[in-house]
Amino acid sequence: MRRPSAQSTGFVLLACVLLASFGMFGSRHVNLATATAVALFVTLIVADRVGFAAASMVSVFATLCLEFFFAPPLFSFRVDRPDDWIALATFEGVSLMVSRLSHRARSDQRALERQSIEQHALYELCRDTLLLDWKQAPGPQLCALIKRSFPVRGVALWNAYEQKLSCCGETTDAESAVKAVYFSERNYDDASNLASFRVLYFGTRAVGALMLYGHSIDSLYISSIASITAMAIERARSLTLEINSEAERHSEQLRSTLLDSLAHAFKTPLTTITLTSSGLLAVDGLDNRQTSLVKLINREATRLNELTTRLLRTSRLEASELVVRKKVTDLKELLQRVKEECALQLNFSDIDLSIAVDVTSIQCDPQLLSMAIVQILDNAAKYGSHGSRLLISVERQESEIVLRIHNEGSYISPNERTKVFARYYRSPSVEQRAPGTGLGLSVAKKVVEAQGGRISIESDVQAGTTFVVTIPAETVGIA
Repeated sequence: MRRPSAQSTGFVLLACVLLASFGMFGSRHVNLATATAVALFVTLIVADRVGFAAASMVSVFATLCLEFFFAPPLFSFRVDRPDDWIALATFEGVSLMVSRLSHRARSDQRALERQSIEQHALYELCRDTLLLDWKQAPGPQLCALIKRSFPVRGVALWNAYEQKLSCCGETTDAESAVKAVYFSERNYDDASNLASFRVLYFGTRAVGALMLYGHSIDSLYISSIASITAMAIERARSLTLEINSEAERHSEQLRSTLLDSLAHAFKTPLTTITLTSSGLLAVDGLDNRQTSLVKLINREATRLNELTTRLLRTSRLEASELVVRKKVTDLKELLQRVKEECALQLNFSDIDLSIAVDVTSIQCDPQLLSMAIVQILDNAAKYGSHGSRLLISVERQESEIVLRIHNEGSYISPNERTKVFARYYRSPSVEQRAPGTGLGLSVAKKVVEAQGGRISIESDVQAGTTFVVTIPAETVGIA
């Protein structure tokens, strides 16, 4: 039983004074039955206002007053008649029982009012989490919302995605405690410090941890706050990813449009330069030095024209624009043309071909597949060891045809073997080693996948790097 507060003590004293005064002035005019009703009324008022403990003390005092002032012999604590004993005992029992029921009803009412307030606070928290500013970190905003919506002295939130702690209010030494809860994935309440700790789950995945300090909120509502917070963190993360993805898509469209415009702008003057230089070569009268310079101009103009054509193809390699025109193609002839093209464009002729005898033709788009292989060879030639040879090998493995392009002296770490196929990505380890745009491998990947294949990387520090292009066997003609 709780110790009576100053307010309840005041009510008890006032009720006792009223009962004593009523007994002194009404003992000669009121019988025991009437006095019992008055005493019961006073006891119920005390039970309703300050609780069962105070009402119990008042009921005991009221029983003594009834016995002293209204039960014969008057002004004595001796009771002669058995029915008076029964009446007094019944009054004490009824007053205690009714006081208890009144106190319980009032407690239930207060609990309902408290639940209503907390439910409204949960509603406001849900509503306000939908209005978070996605341009700012969600952690500080959520801490401020929780502290504003609920009677807590401090809030600490650990966001596992950002690896960052956010606090609001009194949160002394909160970081270590909240991190410990997150990594142990264990919820608990510290009643001595009025603190509660909850792991934030989105589905079965832990996305953070929450601490509420200095509160008297029910445990169920704390868990609800944690669920709302977890959903808000996940929603903010998903929204950020969606916005970044949309921005990247628009950026990709802008880049493709720019590449297309630049390629078209270069085509006309390059064609003019190529035709003019070819005409000069056909004219007699140039000395050896002049002929050498004109040939150099013609060769470099031709190379620029090929690069411009590649840019045009690259800018149109979107899924909606890429049209694959498959036909049966002699694989050896295709690879030989690729080798000659690389010798012209890349000044690189040290390429060995090895094709299994049981693979002679392939059903593909020869222009697109040639472009993909050229892009891979370009990458291999730039980053391989100087003077080393490239090896192209083709073989059949069960239901697939595998084309391998191997170079020596380069190495791609495991965490970069998927990144290198992203558009405009260039590894920091080779960014200064050779010029490039980061487009080649992304083009190769898109072309191979458009023809039903896939591309991957095998790399070793000692052996070098191998690009593996795999095509389903049902698209290949076998001798």
